[in-house]
Amino acid sequence: MKDIAISKKIIITIFVAIFLFSSVHIAKANLLINEIMYDLSGSDSSSGKSKEWIEIYNDGSNDITIDASKWRIYDGSGNRTINGEVDFSISAGSYIVLAGDKDAFLADHVGFSGIVYDTGITSLNNTGDTLKIIDQDGNAIDTIVYVSSQGGAGDGNSLQKISGSWSGASPTPSAINEGAVFPPIPPPVVSPSGGGSVSSGSSGSGSTETIKPKTTEEQKIKTQIFSKNIGVVGIPVSFDGRVYGHQGEKLYSGKVFWNFGDGDSKEIQLNYNQPFTHTYFYPGEYTVSFFYYSNYYSDIVDASSQVTIKIIPASVTISRVGDEEDFFIELSNDTDYGIDISSWFLVGDNKSFTIPKNTVLASKKKLIISPRITNFSILDKSSLKLMTPQNEIVFNYAVAMEKPSYSRKISKSNTTTVSTVATAKLSDILPANAVASELAQDKNSTNSFPIFPVISAIFIGVSAYGAYFIRKRKASSEPGTDFDIMDE
Repeated sequence: MKDIAISKKIIITIFVAIFLFSSVHIAKANLLINEIMYDLSGSDSSSGKSKEWIEIYNDGSNDITIDASKWRIYDGSGNRTINGEVDFSISAGSYIVLAGDKDAFLADHVGFSGIVYDTGITSLNNTGDTLKIIDQDGNAIDTIVYVSSQGGAGDGNSLQKISGSWSGASPTPSAINEGAVFPPIPPPVVSPSGGGSVSSGSSGSGSTETIKPKTTEEQKIKTQIFSKNIGVVGIPVSFDGRVYGHQGEKLYSGKVFWNFGDGDSKEIQLNYNQPFTHTYFYPGEYTVSFFYYSNYYSDIVDASSQVTIKIIPASVTISRVGDEEDFFIELSNDTDYGIDISSWFLVGDNKSFTIPKNTVLASKKKLIISPRITNFSILDKSSLKLMTPQNEIVFNYAVAMEKPSYSRKISKSNTTTVSTVATAKLSDILPANAVASELAQDKNSTNSFPIFPVISAIFIGVSAYGAYFIRKRKASSEPGTDFDIMDE
């Protein structure tokens, strides 16, 4: 019986541990970086105090308790503390602001009624950086890589997460981000006389009439594009277009026309308008236009929007790999922009590894993946490739590292075959002009005119003909010789 009681205690302890672990994990997943003020329109500081800030949002259904003595915010330079607090809670569906300096923030946002905490954030990088929320165990709860081209670069806007994408918009600390929804038109002003009515001014009539407030200008139909500001060649870019009516309501009738700026377009009925993707095949900047027509059969545009998408090459390389004891794989991004490599995959010898979602390789940064995660070994080195979710090869490590196996000592019997093989190998690792130069040199060396053998052949031929001519004359003048010439 004692053993049974101990077993029950062990089982209960295990269930409690699993429950607590699961709860913590869920809470971590619900805390997000939602808005970033990294580059103010004027100075980023006032009297030596930082005016920058980061908004955090709890998108879960439970409150999250923060131990301020242990939690940190990584601002691209170091892990910053939350000053003057021991612990606090972030309610479900609510926001907090982590300011570089609380007093400077409140001076810029007079009447702010939200929650703001002072931190050690000194200066967020104005060109782009990586931000993280780090819990008491040192785990990154949320990681964001931002770049100035996404928006909020000194134009008075902050960088906000709207429908899953980052874009610049008017700052909304501790409030829903601009563009997520349009605010409703304010309700009519009620007369201070009570009941919303006053005397009409008619003596003894006792009748009343409601005083209508002055109407403001009617809100226009608005359109809005939701997409990323940066895309990668060959990787589909997600687009979503929305139309809002005179009262800020979302519209579902009419038609929309998309022009993607690369020669392609799309026209659909608005009520079937759902998020979709478009793929760009060349790097560059493309202006995407979104037009709304309230009448499906009309050519009159009621509202429109434009955004500029910068498409960059998929310039992520396998810059280094390990040895047979530790076959790590190092990925490098040498571009000036962060590249989302979510769901890209590495292919080895009859195996593959998918890079997890929400993986962004920051500009000029590297990512080293352990063989304990990929299960790759040194045997995969000769077939190692980096590929996109569309099965396009981004980088072939074996080809990039291959040395030219080209020899100028080519026999006449296999000149064509060996030259063809050499061309194929050289074209994989050398520029086109280099390959052409190599082949031109080879052609000159293998097709040069063999002067000495030809001269020797001519000399032997002339000598033989001379001997033949002399003997023929001798035979005709001296019958009975041992050399008879038979002429047919």
